[in-house]
Amino acid sequence: MPLEKQVSSVTRKVLLIIVEGQTEQIVLEDYLDEHFANSTIRFDVQREDILTKWDANKRIPNIKNSVTRVIQNYLQKYKFLAKDLTAVVHITDADGCFIDPEFVKVKEDIEQKLYYTEDSILVKNEKRKEQIEQRNEMKANNAKILVANDHFSIQRLRIPYQLFYFSTNLEHVLWNERNEIATEKVQKADEFMDNLSSSIEEFLKDYLPVNAELPYKEKMKMSWSFLMEGCNSLQRGTNVPLLFEMIKSDVQ
Repeated sequence: MPLEKQVSSVTRKVLLIIVEGQTEQIVLEDYLDEHFANSTIRFDVQREDILTKWDANKRIPNIKNSVTRVIQNYLQKYKFLAKDLTAVVHITDADGCFIDPEFVKVKEDIEQKLYYTEDSILVKNEKRKEQIEQRNEMKANNAKILVANDHFSIQRLRIPYQLFYFSTNLEHVLWNERNEIATEKVQKADEFMDNLSSSIEEFLKDYLPVNAELPYKEKMKMSWSFLMEGCNSLQRGTNVPLLFEMIKSDVQ
């Protein structure tokens, strides 16, 4: 399937999904297209984490402005208007960002510059430790802002918005590897989907850290509260199953 569908074929409201990498699109796109046919699903692959991106002057940008810019750039590039959007969904990796600084530890003999474990982030030296602590603080603060934000004003319209997460990252949730080699992620995502015996929705439900019977808004709130506690942002979990629930209720 081509990564981008032809704009001329879009006849329905668009659900825009902002993701960090191509693997999220590989894992989710076919299922969403098949099971939510009343919606036009479009992915915007950033190939970076906008929650941890410094601006050109090494200043921390306003995260709401950054997300607004991403949405506006997408609309401009693919000739959409804000009125074409039904909602914007944003998926991020937790990356252990909510752990206390004491759990970022120096271990000089690790092979990678950065290594995630069940209860810590290991780095090679003190300088790298300081960098990761700054990254975590920045990402945690930005995530809190976006979680509390339920819409963006685009072209004078209120566009519903929701942030979801994989923890520690997508690879950790799917095949239990926190420290996957970057160049192998796409191939392994393809292999994972080829070998998956259930639907991706059913698979991910096993890693939802809250009671699935609760109301949607309560589950969203609790899923983020859980992630922000202790070392939970290093644990294997996701609230992406709630994305499917959101689409069923709001988009169909």
